[in-house]
Amino acid sequence: MRLGLGWLTNNWALKLVSLLLAIGFWFYVVGEESIEITKTVPLELLPPTDNLSVVKSSTSFLEVTFQSPRHLFSALSSSSLSARHKIEGVQKAGDYSFNVGPNDFSLPAPEIRIVKIFPSFVTVTLDEVIVKKLPVQVELAGEPAYGYRVNQEDIELDPNAVLVEGPKAILEKMDTIKTEPIQLVGRVRSFRRTVRIRPSAEMKVVGDGITEVQIPIKAEFAERQLQDVSVKPLGVPSGGSYASLKTESISIELKGPRALLDKLEANHILAYVEVEGLKEGAYEVPVKFILPPDLALKGEPPLVSVEIKKLKF
Repeated sequence: MRLGLGWLTNNWALKLVSLLLAIGFWFYVVGEESIEITKTVPLELLPPTDNLSVVKSSTSFLEVTFQSPRHLFSALSSSSLSARHKIEGVQKAGDYSFNVGPNDFSLPAPEIRIVKIFPSFVTVTLDEVIVKKLPVQVELAGEPAYGYRVNQEDIELDPNAVLVEGPKAILEKMDTIKTEPIQLVGRVRSFRRTVRIRPSAEMKVVGDGITEVQIPIKAEFAERQLQDVSVKPLGVPSGGSYASLKTESISIELKGPRALLDKLEANHILAYVEVEGLKEGAYEVPVKFILPPDLALKGEPPLVSVEIKKLKF
């Protein structure tokens, strides 16, 4: 059976379109340009067992050159790439080296290839993981209001010690572990806070990692001497007499909260001597005071010379 040329002319338009599409697709596949891009990639190191920890590494980042078809360039550029290497075949603490390879990366598409890794050779130090009980130390930030203070010895914590897990070489040098900072700025009253315990990157707190802290804020006490405090007689002497003070102003020393003492003026104090019912004559009378709250006289009250005289008509 002989074939004529009719099969070439039948549906010639459809055959021509198919041929052109096949040629175009071939040029697209063969001719698509590959591009290279270099990115800085963080390196995560996984210890071989739970009993060992990575305490030091020669690098934490890698410079990696990727080769990608142009149509995948945007996906590669926007991806948050990372490298994760599991250290294998190690059972005890020490220094070890290994190579980072393409299998340590998770790529956004199989067409993307890794052509260069720097550095590809990484050295790490592994240490034994231990658990140690450490007292909790409160970290305070700022200062209370003027005239107030915090006694570190009076701070209460619950719990006041925690178990911490981490590398032996680091934990053996630690005597305490700190909380997150607690702000004191402007405070005048005691308060309670729940705060987190702040471990380092190499360690973790066993348990919930929080503590209840009671911060006692107390007024700071001081002493101050006041000059020219006026003294007045109070009361009426007997027999139509009157009181004459030889000293009408005195100097006194007060004690109390510093914030109150610093604002105190002599005219804020009422000082007087009682002359009610005194007969004619000379007396040494102790001065009495009406003071602002929380302030007190230091020492014994001073004596003032009082003379009771007859009124002359």
